[in-house]
Amino acid sequence: MGNPMTAEAHSDHEREVLAPLTGSQAYMHRARGVIARGVASAFRAASRPTPLVLDRASGSRLIDIDGNSFIDYVGAYGPALLGHNAAPILRSVLEQAERGTLFGAQHRGELELAERLVEMVPSAEMVAFANTGSEAVHTALRIAKAATGRQRIIKFEGHYHGWIDPVYLSLPGQPPAGGPLPRPASPLEALPPASDVIVARWNDSDSLLAAIDAGTSIAAIIMEPIPCNAGTFMPEPGYLQSVRDLCDRHGIVLIFDEVITGFRLAPGGAQEILGVTPDLTVFAKAIGGGFPMAMVAGRKPVMSVAAEGPLQLVGTYNGNAIGVAAANALLAEIRERGSELYQQLDHVAARLAGALTDLAAAAGCPLAVNQIGSVLQLLWDPSLPVRTYDDFARADPRPVEDLAEQLLTRGIYTRPRGLWYVSAAHSLDDIDVTAAAFEQALHEVAPSWN
Repeated sequence: MGNPMTAEAHSDHEREVLAPLTGSQAYMHRARGVIARGVASAFRAASRPTPLVLDRASGSRLIDIDGNSFIDYVGAYGPALLGHNAAPILRSVLEQAERGTLFGAQHRGELELAERLVEMVPSAEMVAFANTGSEAVHTALRIAKAATGRQRIIKFEGHYHGWIDPVYLSLPGQPPAGGPLPRPASPLEALPPASDVIVARWNDSDSLLAAIDAGTSIAAIIMEPIPCNAGTFMPEPGYLQSVRDLCDRHGIVLIFDEVITGFRLAPGGAQEILGVTPDLTVFAKAIGGGFPMAMVAGRKPVMSVAAEGPLQLVGTYNGNAIGVAAANALLAEIRERGSELYQQLDHVAARLAGALTDLAAAAGCPLAVNQIGSVLQLLWDPSLPVRTYDDFARADPRPVEDLAEQLLTRGIYTRPRGLWYVSAAHSLDDIDVTAAAFEQALHEVAPSWN
């Protein structure tokens, strides 16, 4: 797990003024001249006062190129389940690197990983490899269309499935639609043909029934079984089972996008917790432990179109030896640590969520903290309880963005949109330091928004 800074040393650090972010600012000035938006992924460009440029990471800590230390709740946007530079993953990757990184042929790690995943995930009987969540979503949709001979897809408002067409629409952060109609990701981007995608409201059975009635040839329904990208809240009791029943009745492939929830919430992902099994599941982020790795897992009758039928799944880097080695190490660590790992994650995350909630209440701030396992979502003045995308979208994102900026100046690294990840490397001391910084940040932000 590395050797993160002690709480005492970090507190001493925070009593000092953070070194100016001059290195990051100078880097971004140069980068914007040669890199689109100056960043490799556009979401990173929103950080204020400047996107951080990092030098190294260990455990729960990041060090930027100016020498500043931060407790990290971005978690590489989700993959850092065990923390940064986790020893079991590094060992596995270094050992594999000495044997080879990319073969253009099969290797033992692929079978080992596939068998592990089939053993752990309730719905998994066969797998296919990819490298990113977007790729794996694309793979799952192609499998569903080939398996059913149909073309139309139902997705849900606010659910995020990567930036590929045709599902890069009706995204988190967009205003709720007046009806189940797609919204383009930006004014410059075209919607897919109306025959391709129908958008429904999640947690709303009537909306889904209307969407199915609107399309006579639905190939797949894709969803985040717990919408971490749109509020981090649970489905209504019985809702997922009703979706499962509808899919069975109409011959529709049910796809769970567990890019975030897979292996983060339980060894079998959200489907293990919720007790409903999809036909196909998409995994990425945590499974690679910080290395590019994604997979699609599913029932053999659906996967057979790729295993035995005409659909060919191809990709030069699919099953690359380094990503596979990292994933094998991650799953082995989960198996070895068992329930203790998830109990630790839940305990530390609950301690953090409780501290932030109590501090907000003491300051008279309408801040809600939704927590499911090691995922937190900060929402300023949402419609409570959050059970639909409309409830989430009513929250004001601006105070949370201000909090992220204030926290950054106090050595706490978070996303402007308020989605926080806790890792196994976070300690209770980290939580105490974070709470102290959060109290100071609230003191600065609250007068502008209360």
